[in-house]
Amino acid sequence: MTGSELFHFLYRHRITFIGILLVALLAVMGYFGYEKYQRHQVQRAAVLYNELVSTLVAGQTSTARASADTLVHLYGHTPYATFAHFFLARMDRESGQIPAAEMELNQVIQMKHAPQGLKSVAKLSLARLYLQQKQARNALNLLRTPDDAFAVLQDEIQGDAYVALHQDGNAMRAYQAAIQALPATDPYRDYLQMKMANIGVAP
Repeated sequence: MTGSELFHFLYRHRITFIGILLVALLAVMGYFGYEKYQRHQVQRAAVLYNELVSTLVAGQTSTARASADTLVHLYGHTPYATFAHFFLARMDRESGQIPAAEMELNQVIQMKHAPQGLKSVAKLSLARLYLQQKQARNALNLLRTPDDAFAVLQDEIQGDAYVALHQDGNAMRAYQAAIQALPATDPYRDYLQMKMANIGVAP
């Protein structure tokens, strides 16, 4: 194709090329605009999270709950919203709203974008909540899938659940597994050994 032919080709299809250029330009602008929006959202969520922590430490529970609710409902795509669920669960538990606390922890467990570690922490917290509510079987069912990163805590909670169900043999094995997962010099081993010693001992 000669230079003249190329010129005429481009001229004939100029509207199409301009349209493609505009679409590409809008796509680039949209991408950077969305990135800016995302950064703004995360920054705003960080501010709210700091408010949540500081007000909770200061004992301003209602203000802390408002910040946590805002994080969950308006900034749910940020990591701060995941932490807000934990704070809401804690506040619900302390105020005796057990079903609400269970719901908050279950939401973390079911999140697709939450890190596996946070899901595991939510499972452990919910399992302890089940134990406090005399629901040892629910705690065991929740912890059926092993998680090596939290093996000690998971084994300990399973041991506590078996004790509640009067399955002392299973409890001993769970506590022993927790002890074996700890370094030989870890003082937490003494605490677990005390739990083992208490099995079958009348109060």
